[in-house]
Amino acid sequence: MSNKDLPKMMHSTYFTLAMGSTPANRESFIESCAAYLSKSKGMLSFWVAELAEDVFRLENDRDFNISMNQVFENQAAFDLYNSNDTSHKQFVTEVNRWAASTGRRVLDSYLSDLIASDGRHIPASNESPRMVHSIYFSLTDNSAESIDQFTELCLKYLSNHKGVCTFAIGGVANLHRDVSITNYDVAMNILWQSKDSYSEYLKSQEHDDFLMASQGMISNTQVFDSYVHETPMANPLTHN
Repeated sequence: MSNKDLPKMMHSTYFTLAMGSTPANRESFIESCAAYLSKSKGMLSFWVAELAEDVFRLENDRDFNISMNQVFENQAAFDLYNSNDTSHKQFVTEVNRWAASTGRRVLDSYLSDLIASDGRHIPASNESPRMVHSIYFSLTDNSAESIDQFTELCLKYLSNHKGVCTFAIGGVANLHRDVSITNYDVAMNILWQSKDSYSEYLKSQEHDDFLMASQGMISNTQVFDSYVHETPMANPLTHN
């Protein structure tokens, strides 16, 4: 199988900065992510975001400060970025120097579907920021047939809402790295135009229909919500 036949890959990292980190620390960290990690051969999109502290849903994971999502053309492109990219190595060096206690959790997925609707739009300075809603599903039946069925339900009910910039879904990619989290079956990452569009989605009939259609299929969820910091590479799927 050639590289062009391999699935695209979503690489999601959740950084936890040292206790007592200030907004300035977090802003510097975000700027470092954008400076060192936003470009690599085969990287199709990049967006970095900060924990949505005003979202208080019981199922949300709040044990992180910064989220970073990158889409790669395939695993070979990710391997190049992770192992040989000099900017990536410099980022690790910098962070180890001035934010040595930073923790990270990595969740990788091979994308079965990647949909971009209006990802080229960046909010104006007076508009609310875009929002990343990432949810990792563990299924009661994690057979290939069940995963396919569940993925189709997500596509049917959740992918075509007003305000969706990017909808990405796929199965766990176990790369056997010590920082990787693999205790899930389906990863769904949605980039929303704003918190309002995300809130409308949660209240929609289609979302209710999804919950009804998938009843009994989900054993656990891990949910991360964060606000995007716009960078030159923060427009998904506009760069190759």
